[in-house]
Amino acid sequence: MNKVLNLISRDMSDYLTSHCHTIGKVIDKVQDGPFAGCTNFYADAPTEALLLYLKNKIEEGYQKELIPTYSFWRTYYKGQCCPPHKDRESCEVSVTLCLGKSDSNNNWGIYVEGKEFVLEEGQGVIYKGCEQEHWRNDLEYDWHTQVFLHYIEKEGKYDPMFKYDKRHFLYADPVG
Repeated sequence: MNKVLNLISRDMSDYLTSHCHTIGKVIDKVQDGPFAGCTNFYADAPTEALLLYLKNKIEEGYQKELIPTYSFWRTYYKGQCCPPHKDRESCEVSVTLCLGKSDSNNNWGIYVEGKEFVLEEGQGVIYKGCEQEHWRNDLEYDWHTQVFLHYIEKEGKYDPMFKYDKRHFLYADPVG
């Protein structure tokens, strides 16, 4: 059930990339773990809005009703990777959306269960984040920014437990 969707315009992806890079200058980089040196932001207002704005389009591609859980964006830098992993329960249905990259002639594929998906700016791939192993190899150009949009299936095994990632509402800090 992996599918690439055209989700946002190039202008919107440029706008969001600019936002992430501006915020990235004033927040601390990840200090340790597999994403050390990256910049990322959980529940940033523009990406939480995107989570809601794109829900109908993602439901159409996924062919089931969804409940939003959370969003976050991350900028990777040259030489960094995303090791093979599965996500937590709030990521039953995940979308990785390419916002921007420093090399327009190059693409940094995401692998889902061994199949590579190459995304242009504004495109996203849908996958079962907590069931399907996914990863990225080492980044070969200067930077790559993407947003992750996560949902659960309405009336699925994680509803209502993980609605809004156990927060009272979107745009809020994580609950304890």
